[in-house]
Amino acid sequence: MSDANRLKENSTNATPENLRRVIAEQAYYLAEQRGFAGGSSLGDWLEAEARIHHIYGKPVVDE
Repeated sequence: MSDANRLKENSTNATPENLRRVIAEQAYYLAEQRGFAGGSSLGDWLEAEARIHHIYGKPVVDE
């Protein structure tokens, strides 16, 4: 089970810190999928953030 799905199933884990960690991991995998060539780290982060927000249902909010 992916970290994103674990966050969705257990909302007590859905802290801003944990969400950022999952987004960072997803951004890394996106860069890895394209062979770390082209693209940008910001673009990877934004795409990862959108995917995680779609799964989890809301954006990361600092407390």
